[in-house]
Order: sequence, then C-alpha cells, then structure tokens
Amino acid sequence: MNKTIPGAAMAVVIAGALLASASAHAQSKPIQGWQPGQHEEPDPAKRVPQAPQQAPQQAPASQQAQPAPRPPSVVVREQPYAAAQPEPAQREEDRGGFFVGVQGGKGWVYEDVDQSALAVNAGYRWQAGPVSLIGIEVASGRLDSTREGPWRYGKVEYDSIGANARFNFGRNSPVYGLVRAGYWTADDSESGMDVDGGYFGVGLGVDVNRHFNLSLVYTNYVYFEDYYWEGNDFHYDINRADTLMLGAEVRF
Repeated sequence: MNKTIPGAAMAVVIAGALLASASAHAQSKPIQGWQPGQHEEPDPAKRVPQAPQQAPQQAPASQQAQPAPRPPSVVVREQPYAAAQPEPAQREEDRGGFFVGVQGGKGWVYEDVDQSALAVNAGYRWQAGPVSLIGIEVASGRLDSTREGPWRYGKVEYDSIGANARFNFGRNSPVYGLVRAGYWTADDSESGMDVDGGYFGVGLGVDVNRHFNLSLVYTNYVYFEDYYWEGNDFHYDINRADTLMLGAEVRF
C-alpha cells in the first residue's frame, strides 16, 4: 500500500509536466488566420481592406522649397557733405575816438608845499591793437595859490601838448595802464616866473563802460630855471613839479 501511493504520485507529476510542455508549445506557435486558397475567392466577411498606398504628397509649387529670401538691402543715403565752416573771427571793437577828461588832486611845485590842482584835457586816440590805444592830447591846468607859514606861494598855470597811450590788461579786462609824455609850459602870476620843459606820467584806470572811465595818474614835470650864458658856458638849473590826479574821462 505504501508503494502504490508513490507510483501514483509519480504518474501525476509526469502527466502534469507533459501538459505544461504541450501548453507552452501551443502558445509559442503563431495563430494563423484563415487564408483563401490559391484559386479561392476570399470570404467577403473576412476580407481585410488594404490601405491604399499614397504617393508622397508634393507641396504646392508655392510651398515648395524656395531659396531663402534675401534680407532687404538697406539703402544708405549719403548726407551731402557739409564742409566745416570756419568760425567767423570776432571783430575787434574799435574803441578809438575823441575824449575829454577832467582831473583834480594835489600838486607840488615848491618842496613840501601842497597846492590844490585842477586840469582838463582833450584829444583823440586810435585803436593800435587788441588791447591798446594811442593818441594825442592837449591839456590845461592850474595849481592854486597857498600859504605855508609866513610864506605865500602864487598860483601856477600851465598848458601841455603830447601823446598818450593806454593798454588794457587783457581783451576782456576793464583795467588798463596809461602813459603820457610831451611838452609843457607854465608861469607864476605873482612872481612872473615863466618856465617850460617836458613831462612824463603813468597811471592806472578802469573802464566803467565803452564811453566812460576813471583813472589815477601821477605826472612829473621837468623844467629849466635860471639858465643863462656866462662866457662860453651855458648855465641852467633843473627843477621839477609833480601832480597826483584822480580823473574821469568821457569817450565818443
């Protein structure tokens, strides 16, 4: 009894193995559909329509590959050449013309004796450069009489003619320097003294505007006194007078 059961079990195992092999063989074999014979008409029910072979579609001529469009050409219009125009040279203002001035201050004819001084002058100047004016002038003035202790000093009157020039310290600077030189003659009404000689002056001024200026001028007057011949020798004494004047001038 004990031997029978193993034999049956062995039989069952072998049968199961055979069935599994057959099933695997059946699954590995492809399932063939029904095909009609060589001369048989296919079953309409089993006819499988074949997909029509479509010819490769061609794009319309308008959509066919076209050469890449050329970028629009940019037309650069040359601007007419404008030559650099030179800047017009600034025209120098002509500051020449007639002038009239008046001055007042102090004068010294006698040593350490102050005398009030007053003068007027007039003339004409020409433009001689960007900052310079050169001209001629005539002047007339006086030193008032005064007393110093017991002594009285008479009034001195003088006239002069000469040249003057002024130079601004830069084209746009209103400040200028002034020089003047020429011949002068004077007389003392009380003593009857009559002298002549030369003068030279320097000053500093400022242009208030085109037609008006102020100036401070120092002038040294040199004159000869007591000149005479003695035999073949000429004798003379040189003296001087000085003025320091603050003046105003009008130009036309």
